[in-house]
Amino acid sequence: MTWKNKLAKEFAKNVMGGSRLPLPGTTGLLLGTIGTLLLAPIVVPAVKKVGKSVAKATVKGGMIVYQGSKELVSEAKAELAAAQPEG
Repeated sequence: MTWKNKLAKEFAKNVMGGSRLPLPGTTGLLLGTIGTLLLAPIVVPAVKKVGKSVAKATVKGGMIVYQGSKELVSEAKAELAAAQPEG
């Protein structure tokens, strides 16, 4: 193994969570945290915009279902009242 390969392996070991970081595997955690901090200003407004649209559609759909069920219940009550013999 040449000195370049040894140097590259040692560098990779140190960068990928070897002796320079407190816990093994923390490089991925650090990179993920940095990526999240960088992307948050872009992602959060997009999620808010989509979330607001989804919430509005859900509320409208709920209102439509509620109105439909009210009509269905009133029709059922009318049919039951008409079907019962007067006593």
